[in-house]
Parts: sequence; C-alpha cells; structure tokens
Amino acid sequence: MLRSLQDLIRRGWAAFRFRRDWPWAFLVVGLLLALPPVGSGCAGALAWTGALWLLLRALRWIWNKLLFRVSRRLWVILALMSVLPVVALALMLMALSWLGLGAQVSRSTQQTLAAWEDALKTANQEPTDAAALQALRTYGGAWVEHVRQLPDGVPEAYIGMVWADSHEAGRPEPRKDTYLRAVRREPGGFRVLSLNLGVLGDRAQALAGGQVRFQLAPQREGRKGKESFKITTGGARTGQEAPILAGEGVAVATWTKGQPLQGSGLFAPFDLPPLAFTLTDWSTGQSLVLTATPETNLYALFAGFGASERQGMSLGTVKAIIVVVLVLVALALAQAFAAILGLILAWSLGRAVNDLHRGVRQLSLGDFSARIHPRGRDQVAQLSAAFNDMAARLQTAASEREERLRMEQELRVAREVQMRLLPDLEALRMPSVRATILPAREVAGDYYDLFPLADGSLAFLILDVSGKGTSAAFYAAETKGVLSALDKQALGPVEVADRLNAIWCQGHDRRLFLTLAYGTFHPRTGRFQFVRAGHPSAFLRRQDGQVLRLHPRGLGVGLSGSRFREAIELCEGTLEPGDSLIFYTDGLTEAQAPDDAFYGEDRLESLLAQPAEDLQAAILADVVAFGEGRPLADDLTLLLLSR
Repeated sequence: MLRSLQDLIRRGWAAFRFRRDWPWAFLVVGLLLALPPVGSGCAGALAWTGALWLLLRALRWIWNKLLFRVSRRLWVILALMSVLPVVALALMLMALSWLGLGAQVSRSTQQTLAAWEDALKTANQEPTDAAALQALRTYGGAWVEHVRQLPDGVPEAYIGMVWADSHEAGRPEPRKDTYLRAVRREPGGFRVLSLNLGVLGDRAQALAGGQVRFQLAPQREGRKGKESFKITTGGARTGQEAPILAGEGVAVATWTKGQPLQGSGLFAPFDLPPLAFTLTDWSTGQSLVLTATPETNLYALFAGFGASERQGMSLGTVKAIIVVVLVLVALALAQAFAAILGLILAWSLGRAVNDLHRGVRQLSLGDFSARIHPRGRDQVAQLSAAFNDMAARLQTAASEREERLRMEQELRVAREVQMRLLPDLEALRMPSVRATILPAREVAGDYYDLFPLADGSLAFLILDVSGKGTSAAFYAAETKGVLSALDKQALGPVEVADRLNAIWCQGHDRRLFLTLAYGTFHPRTGRFQFVRAGHPSAFLRRQDGQVLRLHPRGLGVGLSGSRFREAIELCEGTLEPGDSLIFYTDGLTEAQAPDDAFYGEDRLESLLAQPAEDLQAAILADVVAFGEGRPLADDLTLLLLSR
C-alpha cells in the first residue's frame, strides 16, 4: 500500500509542470491549510490566488475557443442594440424617478412653507401681541419681540425666513436657528413676530423617510445680478424667472434632523435632489442660502404600503402592485429571452463563419478534402454549400491534374522512345539524306526510317497512320518492326509494300490504315525507285528549278487485301547532281493559317521552284510563317533525298 502511494506521488511529480499547474497547487494547498487545526491566515490568500488564476484561464479559453472573432463583433452589436438601450432606459427611468421624487418633496415643503408665511402675514395684521399669538396658536413656537431699530438691510415691512438668535419662550438661552419673521411698525419702534421653522425638516423627513442634512452658506451673486432661468407651468406661453440659489465660501452652519437610514445593496440609502431656500441674516442683513438634502431608500419609499393597525392596503393597491410586478417580470423575461436568442444566433453565425474560415485556411494549405456542414438555409449556409462544391471541384481538378501530369510524364517517355526509334542520320553518314518530324502532340503517328543495303543503296520509308497521339505512334512503331523483318535487299518496293499490306490486313481492322512511300535510293548513282500507298505526291526538284510532281498510283495499306497489289505502281528515276526528291506527310499541306486556309501542294510546289541554300529549312520556315504561330493540326514529317 505504501509503495503504491509512493509510486502514485512519483508519477504525479513527474507529470507536474510548475508553469502549467501552479494554480492547482495553490488552490489545493490553500484549502488544506484552511482546515482545522491549522487554519492559517495565508491559506485563504493561496486558495483565492489559485482560484482566480484558474478563472482567468477559463475565461481566456472561452474567449479563444468558444467565442469566435465574428461572434465577438456580433455580441458587441447585440449589446449595443439590446443591452445598452435597456440599461440606458433603466437609468433614465431611475433618474426621472429620482428627480420626480425630489420635486415632490420640494413642492410639499414649499407649499407648507407658503401656508406658514400666509398664516404669519395674517397674524402680523392683528393690533395686539396677544391676538397675533392667538392666531398662531396651532403652529406652535411663536413669540413677539419689540425693538426700537431694525438691523441694517432689513426693510420695515419685512416678511420671510431669517437666520437669527432665538428668544422663544421656554428656551434657557438664545440659539441661532431658522425662523419666519414678520415686521410691523409701531409707535416708538417695531414689532417682530417670529415663528419656528422646524416644519422644513419635519416635512422633508416625513416625505423622504430619512435624515435631512442642512447647510447654510452666503448667497452667490451672478455677473448680472442673481442667476435665474425662465420656466412655464400649466402649458402657459409666458413664464416666470426661477432664481438659481447657490451658496459659496465657508458654510455658516450645518446640522441634521432625524436618524440616518440603514440598509445595503438594493436598499442602500441615497440622497434626493437638495432643496434651496433664501434667508436673511438678521444681524447683518446678508442674503443666505439654506440647502436641505433629504435622504431615503427603497424601503422608506415603499413603507407607506405596509400594513399597520391604522392603515392597510386597499384592494386597488394590491391589484396595481400585482400588475406592475407582472409587467416588470414579463419585460425582464422578454429581455432575457431576447438576449439569449441573440447570443444563440450570434453563436450560430459566428460558428458558421468560423467553419468557413477554417475551411478556407485548409484550402490555402492544399487540403482539398475540407468540407463544411451547412447550418440553416440562409446566405451563410448557401456560402458553405458553395464552398463545399468549390472544394470538390478543386479536389477533382487536383486529381485530374495529377493524372494529367502522370500521363504527360508517360507521354514524354513515349516520345523519347519514339525519337530513339528514328534513324540516326549522323551515324549513317549520308549528307544527301535530310529528315525531320514535328509531332502535333507529345507523340506522332508519322514515322520515317532508313535502312542501308548491302549494295550501297538505301531503303527509305515515310508513313502516316490514321489518327494522332499514342495509338498512332504505337502502330507506327509496329510498322517499323514488320518492315525491319522483311528482306529489303531481295524484295523490291512493290513486294515489300504488298507483304506489309498483307500482314497489316491480317492483324487490324479496315478502319485503321496507313499511307506510306517506300523505295530505294543509291546516293552514288542517283538511281531511285519507290511506291506510293495512298501517300501524298512526291516532288522532284531539278537543279535548274524545274519541279515535277510524282504521283504514281497506290492504295493505302490496310484498305484492301486483294486489290492492293494491282493498285500499286512503281515510280523510277535518276537524280542528277543538284536534284532533290521530297517526301512529306499531309501535316505539311494541311497546315492552316489563322483564316483556316490550308497550306496546300501548290504553295509547296511554288516554294520548291525558288532557289534555296537549305531546302528543308526553307520549307519549315515557310510553313511556320504561313500558320502565324498557330499550332499544327496534324503531325508533319519531311524527308529529302539529294545528290
């Protein structure tokens, strides 16, 4: 058991990589140290470090593997088009609610203050002090003072809020506070009627539900008197100037009324918009600004709906709360559904585009087997299907290209073999013989051959197998083998052609035939004889420029086994010094110009009538010039015998 545990630890340590596994080590060690009886203070730090690093790794993996680049953009668009508007709407509603609640508190406080001012104004009209105090008996905290002279800056008929020392009855000593005061002139001085302004804090606290903070500061003056802006009420076209009250400098006094609210999170207390009132410092006449900032929270705002012994919720209120809650839940569910649906669509589209990206990358690396599974029926799915079709076409084209390259390689080998079958003119050491072959394809169905005979003469052959390409080249090579087996010394041109026709007819269908010109030529005497088996006419060019067309009768090899001998005719003659005998295949006379005109035997005859130092080069150059670069339609072979 101990040995197994040691082996397990050894294998685990061998597989451990610090850079990769250190977060797991921190997390495990931290959790172990956190267990009693150790309970180390560093255990939590280790565990949290490892856990946070693993979380970062997981988020990075999600970002790189699951969240495709296209999906990131789509999710940003989704956030901009759905989440952000909802957040903005929620913030706007919260801001409007905050401002509306503050405006309601301000309006209620101002209405109460206006009612007290009206009451104070009415009481100030009473002729006696007792009558004035009797008029204010329901408000409490009223008293009367008689002074000989008012402070500087206080008018004789002043009615308003002041910051002054208190001489209220029942107080052991004066205390600075805010009051409402009304001044009335009387013989020998002035009567000052004062009313305590505890209503400000009481009213604001009753409406907001929390603590109210007060601050008194000197009035700030604008560049052109007091700052204000014009407002309209009730849809009226004309409005009134609303002063902007703001204090500046060091606060004259600060105090609070009520107890601060408790709560956290959603029920954390927050401040409503501050209320501002103008006051007059009774001792100096200076204008002051009193700012009251009510505090509230959600619990205090909705405490009015709670049940108590004196009040309960009406059925209408319950229904309204249920409707509002259901609407909010429905909106939340709709938003959640829209967000989830958007994420799913973004994931699907991003995954499809990522598949396309991966497929294109595989194609760029030469992997034409890449395929994409179309997802859906939209344009991206159609693009995926088009990609699969393109990849299949490319794969087919690649296979065809490989096959074509293989065939081209085989054809190159076949061409090399065919060229090796041709006689070596340099080895024959017969400058009077010139020959060339130009295949229309890699290999030719034309063929020429030379056979030195014992008497010093030369047997020559030029042939053209019907068709082109590899099959024609194969039959041309087969003809060489047959001709090589015949006794050309003992047999004349007619016998050789007849036996070749007999062998050909036995082994091939009549649809396959060949044309040839076969004969013998003695370079020293110039004596020649040949037969023409369906082959184009030969030309005899004399030294003086005279051109003769030699056209003995003849039938193509393989067309008939019984009538071939009687249809063939022997042509004989002698070449004088300077004369030439020209044989060719129909690839020369059937060479075409861009206007599809054929080269023809007449043009060749006219060319032969002209003087030329190198007759073979002159003929080939004229054919090339006639075609203007157009490729040959058929194999071209040229054989010249000269003396």
